[in-house]
Amino acid sequence: MGRPKRLYPLGKYRLRVPKDAEKDKAYPVELEYTWNRQIIRKTTNVFVKVADWNQNGNQGRGEIRASHGNEAKRLNQLLLARVERIDSLLAEYNEKHPNQITVDVVSGFLADKPLARRDQGKDFVEFTLERLASDYSRNRIGRSRYENGKSCMNIFQTFLRATRKGTYRPDSIFVGDMTPELLDSYINWRREIKQNSDATINHSLTPILKACAYACEMNIMEPAVNARIQDMRIVTKASLSEEEESEFDGKSLNKEQMLSLLEYYKTCNEPRRKEFLEMFFFAFHACGLRVVDVMTLQWKHIDFARKELRKIMIKTNKRHVIPLTEPALHILQQWQEKREGCKYVFNLVKESLDLDDAEALYKARNNATKCINQSLAVVGEQIGLPFNLSMHVARHSFAVFALNKGLSMSVVSRLLGHGSTDVTEKVYAKFLPETLSAEVARLKEDFISLEII
Repeated sequence: MGRPKRLYPLGKYRLRVPKDAEKDKAYPVELEYTWNRQIIRKTTNVFVKVADWNQNGNQGRGEIRASHGNEAKRLNQLLLARVERIDSLLAEYNEKHPNQITVDVVSGFLADKPLARRDQGKDFVEFTLERLASDYSRNRIGRSRYENGKSCMNIFQTFLRATRKGTYRPDSIFVGDMTPELLDSYINWRREIKQNSDATINHSLTPILKACAYACEMNIMEPAVNARIQDMRIVTKASLSEEEESEFDGKSLNKEQMLSLLEYYKTCNEPRRKEFLEMFFFAFHACGLRVVDVMTLQWKHIDFARKELRKIMIKTNKRHVIPLTEPALHILQQWQEKREGCKYVFNLVKESLDLDDAEALYKARNNATKCINQSLAVVGEQIGLPFNLSMHVARHSFAVFALNKGLSMSVVSRLLGHGSTDVTEKVYAKFLPETLSAEVARLKEDFISLEII
């Protein structure tokens, strides 16, 4: 029956010598792979005399004899490490892409710029520096932030060298080799070796996290990996800012007022005002989503199958997962019908809005918020509210509903996307803990009665 075909090739070294080889001349050592009867070679920087080369050594992979001198052992270790690394990369590739290894794939790994990789062999540090330079050239970041970012990446390279975490070079790593585990090692290294504070470490993570997010957008990093990386910032105990202190201004709707608002919606004959009310109800049903995140919500953030909203929140710059209630899903389905093919869920901003352009985002947010709140204020006055109705009222109303229903303070804090439960305690009240989805499910009965039909 014959020997079964290997699923991936194994490398070996050969000495590249001419037919008329000279005894005293050193010749280059080549790494060689054979696949589908084709030979792929890569020259190394190691040169050995014919007499100092043993082709049968190292189980047929080839090795340098001791006669070469004191460097023989070290060079053999380097050669072995390289071939084993490429062998393992090919094995890993075969696991992810069964029966898809080709000569081009092998050539790619040998060239240390494997085209077969999702990241196309992009160096992470170079990729990050290119991103920083691009942001700086387009005035998205200032000179100071640009220079600080470059300094952070220099230190990251020092970490790679010091800890031997580099992949294809001592101070280099491919984009696709970035992992939460590596970043955790980096954080510990800065804390223990560099003696950096948590604030300094978080600062050093900024260019790395932004580069990973961009790599994910370019589809050269796994979304699941990026999501975990984005959560790697060190959470520090919050000191409440004036903004957080005043987050809850007492303006929230009780159930009777929400029902009155719902009745107004059903009889409203002004199309745009009716849409603003739908956005208000969506913010409420989407666990108190901030207005800036409502206006920047994209269809790619919605997972209808899992009934989840996954988005990097504008205010906190942190990825947030929100369980979506049936009323929230119903509103999304309504807008899906009339916004098919659009980038943003709600038509509050231009399709061309660049979320990385802080100035453009600021203007768009202010314009959209002003427009919505002016319309909602009229509605609030007509249903007899003792305060101005605004999008922020939806957020507070959700929180108060949830807390009064018995959801835990910690759960409400997470649903609202607060950086710390300290903020929630200060802003709202004390409650007992449980899990997100289970707790939100407890609101189902009350929320269904408030659903837009």
